[in-house]
Amino acid sequence: MEQPQICVKIAIYNGCQVEEVIYYRNRLPMRIIEKWRWYFEYLAALIKIHNPRRKVELTICAQTLLQGQEYIDEKSKTLLRAKRAQVKRLDSTNIINDDLFGYQTQQLNARKERIQAEIEALERGEFNYYIPPTYINRLKRWLK
Repeated sequence: MEQPQICVKIAIYNGCQVEEVIYYRNRLPMRIIEKWRWYFEYLAALIKIHNPRRKVELTICAQTLLQGQEYIDEKSKTLLRAKRAQVKRLDSTNIINDDLFGYQTQQLNARKERIQAEIEALERGEFNYYIPPTYINRLKRWLK
């Protein structure tokens, strides 16, 4: 039986909003969490000592977010569906009041071509969008 994957996150707050996630590890097995929990708590306390006016929060929870290749596969599906819907909507757009030189039609055609190129890139497996990190360690920036 596969054990649930756990993530560890240390976030620093500015007021009531998260300013920055300064430490993040994902896909840790429970035995590692049990063994190294003291270390994660130590890191959070150390950050709190060096930043006494800020709230520091340690979160140890189940890994629910998709990351890595799983994230890319799922996001590619939704992007393809959205971009195909954009092309379909642009195809059904009629420009009744086009200007004398046809600039609005040219802009519409250029936009369709750009979206179609993005669709073709996604179908080829190219993913040129944001991918969330699987490991963050910015502790040194917050330790003085």
